Amino acid sequence: MSNKPHVLIIDDREFDRVLYKEYLGDEQYNFSELDDGEGAIAQLNNKEYDLILLDWQMPRVGGLETLRNVKHSNHKDTPIIIITGLEDDKVLEQAFDYGGVDFINKPVSKIELNSRVNSVLKLFNSTKMLIKQKEELESLNAIISSQKEELQQTFKIKQELAEIKEQQQQIEIDDKNRKIMTMEVDTSKSVNQIKNINSLISEGKKILAQDSNGGVGISILNKLQKEVEDLFGKQDSWSDFKEIYESIEPEFFKKLTTINPKLTSLDLQHCAYIKMNLDNYEITKILNVELKSLQQTRYRLKKKLKVQENAKLREFIVAI
Repeated sequence: MSNKPHVLIIDDREFDRVLYKEYLGDEQYNFSELDDGEGAIAQLNNKEYDLILLDWQMPRVGGLETLRNVKHSNHKDTPIIIITGLEDDKVLEQAFDYGGVDFINKPVSKIELNSRVNSVLKLFNSTKMLIKQKEELESLNAIISSQKEELQQTFKIKQELAEIKEQQQQIEIDDKNRKIMTMEVDTSKSVNQIKNINSLISEGKKILAQDSNGGVGISILNKLQKEVEDLFGKQDSWSDFKEIYESIEPEFFKKLTTINPKLTSLDLQHCAYIKMNLDNYEITKILNVELKSLQQTRYRLKKKLKVQENAKLREFIVAI
């Protein structure tokens, strides 16, 4: 396929058409000819042209009418050079008003024709390239916009999933915290009940000891007390608590013992309650201690964890 520009020459004089082709050279251009402007649109519909050389004065459909027809068709961007023997400013004005890009007076010289044609084609090619680049940029912008929307949508979905996951994790943590609290409260109650039973047994033994016939009863109570004491000795909930809590905060106890390896299980348990955001009243109920005793424990914990005097123990532990 030839890359030479396609030039359409519209002129009623065959001599002029031949002359223009000779001046421009067949080796440089591909030519088509019309002897009148009447068939210009049909010709342009059949083939795409890079340039039209249009004679202004023709007997049937002249240059002005042809120019109007072209500029009102799908080929309005095709550059047109007007050629005329008229020396009239009005002709020049009309030519440019209706889309002519250049104007050559007859008689046409070879140098001028080649110069004007080259200039117009360079301008036309540059314009086509700019239009193409603009279309490519618009297409690229559309693709980028589409990808941006997709990325935003993907990010939004991921963010929503992350929020859902975080909510689910928080629900699980809250659920485990509730289980721990329930377990600790129940354990504390059980231990206190066992202690109360043991106290009652001791009181019963004292009463029976005053009765000469109470030997059998004391023997039975001794056995019962031993059973209660054995049961009390088994009431160690620390290992269960530690296992459950480490499923929520795997590194918490390790970090605390790194600060002070001598922390007791009660110290660690107390820190866990603070980390769980339990208030002082809830902690006293679980540990079965008075508030004053709790405050003393807090003071010792601050010392063990090397918490500065002006800092709060709760804030320190929550930050771990």
